[in-house]
Amino acid sequence: MKHRHKSFLIFIIFCSLSIKSSAQNKRLDSLVFLSREAKDTVLIRVLNEISWEYKSSNQDTALYFAKKALKKSKEIHHKKCISESYNSIGNVFHSKSNKDSTLFYHKKSLNLKIEIKDSIGMADSYNNLGIVLDENGEYLDALKNYFKALKIYEKNATNFDQVPAVLVNIGIVYKKQKKYQKVLEYYKKALKIYEENKYTIGIVITTGNIGAVLLKLNKNNEAITYCKLARKMYSDLGYTRYVAYMDVNIAAAAYNLKEYAASIANYLNVIEAFSEDNNLYELSNAKIGISKPYIATNKFITAKKELTEALKISKENNFKEFEVDALKYLAEVTFKLQNFKEAYVYQEEYNLKKDSLFESTKTKDINELLVKYESSEKEKEISQQKEQLLAQELEIKNRNFYAILLASALLILGIISFGYYHRHKFIRKQLQKELDLKDALATIKTQNRLQEQRLQISRDLHDNIGSQLTFIISSIDNLKYISKDINSQLKDKLSSISSFTGDTIHQLRDTIWAMNKSTISVEDLHARVLSFIEKAKVAVPQTKFEIVYEIDKNMNFSSLIGMNIFRVLQEAINNAIKYADAQKITIELSKNNEHFIVSILDNGKGFNINTVELGNGLSNMEKRMNDIKGSVTIKSAENKGTEILLNVALKNTANGV
Repeated sequence: MKHRHKSFLIFIIFCSLSIKSSAQNKRLDSLVFLSREAKDTVLIRVLNEISWEYKSSNQDTALYFAKKALKKSKEIHHKKCISESYNSIGNVFHSKSNKDSTLFYHKKSLNLKIEIKDSIGMADSYNNLGIVLDENGEYLDALKNYFKALKIYEKNATNFDQVPAVLVNIGIVYKKQKKYQKVLEYYKKALKIYEENKYTIGIVITTGNIGAVLLKLNKNNEAITYCKLARKMYSDLGYTRYVAYMDVNIAAAAYNLKEYAASIANYLNVIEAFSEDNNLYELSNAKIGISKPYIATNKFITAKKELTEALKISKENNFKEFEVDALKYLAEVTFKLQNFKEAYVYQEEYNLKKDSLFESTKTKDINELLVKYESSEKEKEISQQKEQLLAQELEIKNRNFYAILLASALLILGIISFGYYHRHKFIRKQLQKELDLKDALATIKTQNRLQEQRLQISRDLHDNIGSQLTFIISSIDNLKYISKDINSQLKDKLSSISSFTGDTIHQLRDTIWAMNKSTISVEDLHARVLSFIEKAKVAVPQTKFEIVYEIDKNMNFSSLIGMNIFRVLQEAINNAIKYADAQKITIELSKNNEHFIVSILDNGKGFNINTVELGNGLSNMEKRMNDIKGSVTIKSAENKGTEILLNVALKNTANGV
């Protein structure tokens, strides 16, 4: 499942599906809609996707959906789904910083994948286990799992990004061993694969990682250049929550360059960001980082406060490497505050924890593991070269033989071709029948996969168009905020663009809602109207809305008819809000003989329908109703309100007009 795609520990990404909270909410809405219709393995996949979406914001809800997926998987006795559900549960516990439960469920997932011989699934689990063990400071075990994953991916990878993801994870472990040249080697291998495949997000993540390594090599200006480049790419892609990771490195480089004010400012921003995301791992790292410029500027009490909080977080979550760093700097700062007894206690604890974390035998084992892997790679290359040489020699020796054999075969085929002509004609007819049968089977298979395709289309719309529109709104709002001196006409124009983009997002959401359904029931339409009214109440809190629902809720329309009815109804309510000055708007859904009727009635100021000039809104409503062989009628009089009636013949809805 997705845990392997978060990949790099420090810079967590995946695809699906997490750009901004508004985009995430829309994706969740779509997934929840799909869960109502999906069954069996598709339903289980949707439940696991919902769990993934919630795991960073609401772990209890995420755990609920993951366990529900596990229950459904066991009901249909589907071992692959069971293993994926265990993986989802492990991901949730990882978000909760519960390392024991995370390892327990990932190991259960791995055991099932081994049993069903799911090689790629096994590699995913090895990678997941490596990530947790790395965070826990168990570097040798983490590397063993990473190399197992890498070996499988190099042989059987189904996606190009699987190999570089593990390469970067291995680089991170060596980074903690301070083998920075080795880290650069692994990062550059990964970057090359990403660039060859034009994989933007892989390029930006690896670029940021290289910046972090250059920082460790004390190439501070070069590190800032790489990190700022990655920062811009994250921002351009809409992954604003990951900008903080680049700011951490920029802050550290500024400290190394003795630009302490800039360093503190950057650290304060990232501490706020990691606190909001509840990212305890990076929060403890940032608090240790900000203590350094505080110490350099003699703000020892402030530095001690940050380090004490970092030590507390690290101990509670078993972040051993950060615990060691916090103890080191606490010993230094308490000494400068002349709390010598306290400084001695911190120094002793630091020495003990440092020795246990970086003992020489462990480093020796890690180095031996690296040598073993690289030796294996060299042997594999030599073996491949030998095979190529043997193949070339064999080709040279047999070239003449093959030429004689080919000439003989052509001569024989020329002699007997006429005799086989009629037989070949019959075979071609039989082959055509088989192809026709295969086409029919392919059509059936395509129909069976329709639900899964809709899921993919829905995800793409939300992750691409939806997120881009949301990013436009955010950019416009930021532009208005920073441009305080612009004239009111330009501000109004920006507000208009922002409002239009927001309306476009809502229309996109409604379109996806209709697209995800082959049919739309009256109950679905009722629910959609309620959702729209809730939004309208925010704009006109003084107006009372009432919806009367007197019709069989299981009656269905085609998705086209349902969408057009909803759009016209939406336009009618908007007109009542904008022009009627109504205190109450009533929407009634009913059935009259063989007709479906929608009434939108307001008690507003009304108008003389014979004298008032009707705008594009009515034309759009009439066109939509004509498209589904329906009608729209307007009844109004001055000071007596307005009623708009929509009428659709039920025989048309049955035919899916």
